[in-house]
Amino acid sequence: MIEIKNLTKVFRTDEVETYALNGVDIQVKKGEFAAIMGPSGCGKSTLLNIIGLLDNPTEGSYLFNGTEVAGLKEKNRTKYRKGNIGFVFQSFNLIDEMNVYENVELPLVYLKMKASERRKKVNEVLQRMKIGHRAKHFPQQLSGGQQQRVAIARAVVANPFLILADEPTGNLDSKNGLEVMNLLTELNQEGTTVVMVTHSERDAGFAHRVINLLDGQVIAEKAN
Repeated sequence: MIEIKNLTKVFRTDEVETYALNGVDIQVKKGEFAAIMGPSGCGKSTLLNIIGLLDNPTEGSYLFNGTEVAGLKEKNRTKYRKGNIGFVFQSFNLIDEMNVYENVELPLVYLKMKASERRKKVNEVLQRMKIGHRAKHFPQQLSGGQQQRVAIARAVVANPFLILADEPTGNLDSKNGLEVMNLLTELNQEGTTVVMVTHSERDAGFAHRVINLLDGQVIAEKAN
């Protein structure tokens, strides 16, 4: 599903050239749960942004479901993301001006889905995430754990092949963090591929495989 070869990402200013990623090779099979670990500044989030088609690499190959996507223009990257990739962030990234229902509905609006179908899908996923009773509330009226449930609902409402989670428990206490990890595990067991960036050894333990990055390079991989 994800096949990355010799991936390099260089950030340049007038005076400095910084290699965020330097010759990374990674494969993630369909239905796998992979965790990416490493210290701050090692390139984890840069790699996740490229996997999620939010950014292009400077060099290298990235096959997504058999299609070379490394050099796509932003418009085409957006097209590939829609309905295929869901994102879960540490900071939730919910839209404060929209209520819970509207936040979760947004990806379906972009997919131009009919209103009746959107309503059915949103209500189903809100019930599944045990957040249906908060549908009319706004993000700031929710606890951190509830906000992350809404974020996961938004990520999965369009049934994407792939969920990318960037430190999904980073702003949560251990109880809520464990609930979020159990939700991601459940989604993975149902066939969704999950790639997660984490600092947490506990969270990495939920993955099938842990990929360790250091200074923009893969230094180790191990199966759980």
